[in-house]
Amino acid sequence: MKEGYYYLITSLPELSLTDKNPGFDVLSFRSYIDEHLTPYDRDLYRILYYPYDIENLNALIKNTNQPWNHLANFSREALETMTTEPQTWPVFLHSFYEENHKQWDKKTHKNLINEATWHFIDWTRKTPNLFLKTWLTFDQNLKNLLIWLNCNKFSLDPKEEVLGSHYEAEFLRNSKPGEINLKSWDFQFREALRHFDNPDIALRELIINEMRWHYLEEILAPYSFGIEHLLAFAIRLQLINRNLTDTEEPGSQRLNELLEGVMSNYQLPDYFTQS
Repeated sequence: MKEGYYYLITSLPELSLTDKNPGFDVLSFRSYIDEHLTPYDRDLYRILYYPYDIENLNALIKNTNQPWNHLANFSREALETMTTEPQTWPVFLHSFYEENHKQWDKKTHKNLINEATWHFIDWTRKTPNLFLKTWLTFDQNLKNLLIWLNCNKFSLDPKEEVLGSHYEAEFLRNSKPGEINLKSWDFQFREALRHFDNPDIALRELIINEMRWHYLEEILAPYSFGIEHLLAFAIRLQLINRNLTDTEEPGSQRLNELLEGVMSNYQLPDYFTQS
């Protein structure tokens, strides 16, 4: 129901990318809204967190003993049980299992992460919610573009790192350094290309996340009080978490200085601020 989340949405605080105290973290927001979601919308919401399940599942498969990522949909106990019952896995993970389980011992942890992510990307291209599909497509294409740029910068093979079977991924895998042509791509990708060589990596990442933030606002505009606003709020929290840390004070101080410098010295292009 389009108006079904009116009171929930109007209770949420306004967010900005540089918020230091957004009121929620990703986990607390999920707990806050979970009981209010319809089963259908809860399944949509879970899509945002499947990459963490991919990370945790492959840590179990390869027995890496890496810290458990609690942003995932499934607990350690649930996922350990599911490893013995792959038919219970989400569709994209089941197809990943069918293609790879006989070769788990031969493949590296990184190989398996890439394989599972490839299946996830292809599966999300069929997401029934237009807003979520549009966002995921944009974000996945942006990630692939940045991966492609990094591969060529460090003389790695992008064919091993750019993920997905869709047109844009194939285009990047078959593009040569210095010859990439993004004229048919949205301006955000060309803007990311322009900022890629910024020597201040943290500043570059913040600028690119600003692009994500404004693109999210743009595609959210047609929607009112539906699941789309809750999805967008969760995505915004993820973007904020990329910029804010709870680590050592020197890192926090450096980040604060960076944010202050960006806000005083960096101007977004006009097309990001036009309503």
